[in-house]
Amino acid sequence: MLFPSVTPSEIETLHRNTLRVMSEVGMAVENEHILDRLASLGGEVDKRRQIVRFAPSVVEKLLAESERFDWTKVTPVVTASAGIYVGRYLDPETGRYEKWTVERILHYAKVARHLEHVGQAGMLGCPLDGVPHTIHPLYQRYLCWKHGIGSGGSLWELALCPYILEMSQIMADAEGKRLADYFGGTVYPQTPLKFGKTEAEQFVFFADRGLRVGIGHMMSAGGTGPATLAGALTVWLAETLFINFIQRAFFGTRGLHFHCSITALDMKSGMYPYGRPERPLTNVIMAHLARHYGASFTGHGGHTDAKAPSPEAGAQKALTCIPILMAGGRCHVSAGLLSVDEIFSPIQMILDNEFAGALKRFARGCVISDETCAVDVIKQVGPGGNFLDTDHTAAVYRAEHWQPALWSREMWARWWDGDRKTDVERARDIYHLIKSQPDLPPQISDETEKALLGVIERAKAR
Repeated sequence: MLFPSVTPSEIETLHRNTLRVMSEVGMAVENEHILDRLASLGGEVDKRRQIVRFAPSVVEKLLAESERFDWTKVTPVVTASAGIYVGRYLDPETGRYEKWTVERILHYAKVARHLEHVGQAGMLGCPLDGVPHTIHPLYQRYLCWKHGIGSGGSLWELALCPYILEMSQIMADAEGKRLADYFGGTVYPQTPLKFGKTEAEQFVFFADRGLRVGIGHMMSAGGTGPATLAGALTVWLAETLFINFIQRAFFGTRGLHFHCSITALDMKSGMYPYGRPERPLTNVIMAHLARHYGASFTGHGGHTDAKAPSPEAGAQKALTCIPILMAGGRCHVSAGLLSVDEIFSPIQMILDNEFAGALKRFARGCVISDETCAVDVIKQVGPGGNFLDTDHTAAVYRAEHWQPALWSREMWARWWDGDRKTDVERARDIYHLIKSQPDLPPQISDETEKALLGVIERAKAR
């Protein structure tokens, strides 16, 4: 049984009320083309008000026609990466919260590349002063492609879409790959239940060219969703089904995918917190619902509200990550991120790499067989013996057991007589070691760089 558990009766209650929202409230979609596509699936469209509703019988039919995700074949997966957004860089040398520079961005990405369980940095938007806000999505892609950083796919406005398309084609041609290999983009409808004009136009621009755009959403219980978690989940599930139906209408997608990113609005400060217990709770319930509907699932977790590496940061990242892994079979650690994606710390990234490694070992489980039960070795050692000097221990120990790099691995007396370092101090040692390593050379040719910058200059002059 998954915990927190959700009974069949509770799942039916959420489903029934979600159908009411979809049929009685509907979703505002400020784009006639999307409305027409949804009408082709059986949606009831009010063109004047730009509202689409789905009758319960139509929703049930579309769900019944969906390809079911096979939860019996789920293999636990733990991933980690280092996000780069608009915010502050926590300098390990000075302890100051600094503005991003290209040098700091590249250094942050370098730390990620040298960490076994992180490996990749990704950028969303462009955090640099001096880059006009209107071209952030273009400059973001240029920096990412040049320096081997993952691009988060920001779009922002319709006028930029042709330039994003052109830049993606330049990269595809330069590398001899498909356009889809270099294009990425995500739009975020307005919760609750509104696909606004700007986001809808961006989606259609690329969808009509055969390029899939992700549709994401986030919610605060008590803010953009009902204060009760059940109410927030009801709106969330309705939005999720609407999003799945939009993707089906444009791309013929038969499977269902559920995602969850709900948190409780802090009524004292107005903060949208990442580290509260309501976040993993709603993730677990959505994982139950995904199993019920035969949908795949990912949850939003591995985050913290803490402003510096601290017990708060570690506890919140674990609190928001482990339940998703247990319930949904996969989780992602946002390495280095602090303060709801506002602060970026190389030291926290190294600490998160350690956590991700331990979590991967936990997720791997253990093999249970006649051989691994090791009865012959147990007989050899006998009552009162020990297994330290056996060939069996020497043969299997390193593969079977995780080896920490930062976490304590000695008792107090040995630690006290040794270097007396904490995990944070050991993380600083690793940081300085990585800092001394060679930098990554540019990942694109001068000719490709010139072509990309030419597109950006034309966009700036538009």
